[in-house]
Amino acid sequence: MPDLTPTRPAPGTPVPLTYEQDWFHTKTRTDTWAHKNVRLSFEILGDLDVDALQAAVRAFVTRHDALHLQLPPEPGPHPEQWIRPVGAAEQLVQCQKVGAASPEQFSRYASALLSRDCVTPWQYGEQRPFTIRLLRYDTGRHALLATFQNLVFDGRAHHLFAHEVWRDYEALRRGDAVPDGAPSFAEAAVRQRAGTTPARRERALADWRERLGFLARNPWLRPDGATAAEGGRLQAELDARTTVALRRACEERRLSLLQWTVGTFVHALSRRTGRAEVGLWTSMDSRPSRDRDVVGMFAGSCPLTVVDAGGDPDAVRSRVRAQLLNALKHQRLTAEEITAVTREAEAQHGAPVGRDVYVNLRRFEGDYAGSRDTGPLRVTADAHELRRIAVTDIHALHLRCAEYRDRLLVGLRFDGQRVGRPLARTILDDVLAAARTAAQD
Repeated sequence: MPDLTPTRPAPGTPVPLTYEQDWFHTKTRTDTWAHKNVRLSFEILGDLDVDALQAAVRAFVTRHDALHLQLPPEPGPHPEQWIRPVGAAEQLVQCQKVGAASPEQFSRYASALLSRDCVTPWQYGEQRPFTIRLLRYDTGRHALLATFQNLVFDGRAHHLFAHEVWRDYEALRRGDAVPDGAPSFAEAAVRQRAGTTPARRERALADWRERLGFLARNPWLRPDGATAAEGGRLQAELDARTTVALRRACEERRLSLLQWTVGTFVHALSRRTGRAEVGLWTSMDSRPSRDRDVVGMFAGSCPLTVVDAGGDPDAVRSRVRAQLLNALKHQRLTAEEITAVTREAEAQHGAPVGRDVYVNLRRFEGDYAGSRDTGPLRVTADAHELRRIAVTDIHALHLRCAEYRDRLLVGLRFDGQRVGRPLARTILDDVLAAARTAAQD
């Protein structure tokens, strides 16, 4: 069990940025990446206990110290962050009665407000790194909107918010106590930095140097015969029966379901394009098991390289598994070090290090549920879509996998000019066919 009452740095004491925070801050500061906030939204139908929901949100914010972090008003290239605890009288949820003419107009207003919050930069200094709103249409319809500055909040934190807030809401409605402590992000950040020895840093640099060189030598080129078309996204899912059976088959091969999926995708990509060597990037959650329930920013990207990608499928999956596990050991470089080793690889090979193929992996505890019944409520997640915000994907192929206990959701974005829909469709179909075959063995 993680320590829920760790010795945290005192308020005002400098807290080091995690390596992932350092990389994200550097990329956004230099305008290489666009600013973004992590967003959540819930449509709430039924008799909502507003006081209980506000108390549940306050409990979450109060016990997770990543949401107390502050940076100076004008953070430079090497900023310090520190903790400013939540005040007892501090308002954390902004409540608003919306005079909409219909539920549809109310929903459109919620989407517009969430969209504005999503792209609003964090005002460094005294502002909290989040905005949480509770909108009311009438007694039977509400919307909970939340945005968090990505510098302190990643995909795992996104999952923890949704899980813990509604768990605590139900507890408070029953009159039960809710947790007042949580694993400390500040302490986890200190441990991460302290665990980086010079020897580990040198191994990480050597590993990145090798992988980046591989990517520079193997740029993405549109395959012969690929039909250019408008870019888009393909989506598919494996149902509960197939997912459970496939997970069991993966365990026999000492693979996680997501490791198997990435390996199968790489093999399909190689077979359909004739590329024997495949380089790609993936997002990695660098939390060790003891910090699994830490809210904060520990998600970074890492290059993967696979040789003989079109060979024996099981061998390819094993190589991908080894690459993923090895990458976790090497998330210990600063932004300056990654930039330097990238430029070194590009100069050596005379070509840029591209991010043409990307995989994004997320694993959730519990069953998939677009909507859930919470007592007398019907709560639907992601009910309010962004409006008038264009999302540009720089990748030729972008695989997104979300694993639940009873389901595997797979999405594949593709660049119409560099890949085309027919090729993307064939690759995804190969992955799905291999999954169903493995589940039946």
